[in-house]
Amino acid sequence: MRNREYIRINKPTSSFPTNTNLLRELDDEFWKNWVFYYLLSFYKNFSYQELKTKIKKEQHNPRPRIEREIAKFIRKSLRCDPDFCFCGFKVIGEASNDEDAEGYYDIIVNHSYWKNEFHCECKNLSLEPGKNLIGKYVCYNTGQSIYDGGVYRYFNGKYSQNQDFGGMLGFVLFDNIQIIKSKIIERLNIKFDTSPNGDIKQVLDNSIEENDFTFDSTHNRNNLNFKLHHILFDFTSVF
Repeated sequence: MRNREYIRINKPTSSFPTNTNLLRELDDEFWKNWVFYYLLSFYKNFSYQELKTKIKKEQHNPRPRIEREIAKFIRKSLRCDPDFCFCGFKVIGEASNDEDAEGYYDIIVNHSYWKNEFHCECKNLSLEPGKNLIGKYVCYNTGQSIYDGGVYRYFNGKYSQNQDFGGMLGFVLFDNIQIIKSKIIERLNIKFDTSPNGDIKQVLDNSIEENDFTFDSTHNRNNLNFKLHHILFDFTSVF
């Protein structure tokens, strides 16, 4: 698993026009395909030892935030990718240090000529008893009929309100990634208690370069289709 030969990755065949007017006319699919390429490139090439060191250091904190450290590591890796920067992409995220604050994306990839941007919510995933991490990835009741969750935030007015797509990055630190993927899809098929917004319409499995750690889910949002792109990173070998 360490050589990560199982990861399918192909550089998009559609190149960047040199004419800025043509750049502005490119559709979301063009830009998203490049974002997927760079995220998969990160996954295929990241340093296990560097990430392991960062996680071990974070684990010694009184209130460790592994999820945040991995998201920071991904952002740093993208910024250090010369091809990513040469093509004009930028990555930002975590506008707040308050882990309970809502409305802040963990990762945003944008480009000067892209009218939209790729919003990504990052979540740890585990099947460990007593930890509702699948619920936190999708939707869960925090108490007194107050709901939260990574996917849910795209349907309660917080995330990507002016776009018809968004992203979810799941970090699998323990357990079997395919079982976790099945559990997520199973949870997505449960209707939200709050409104029809978010109700699932379709799941496209292995959606990004036919990688079995990816899938797309299409949901109802204000009677329109909203698509979420899910990528699950297997970090079990880091531990």
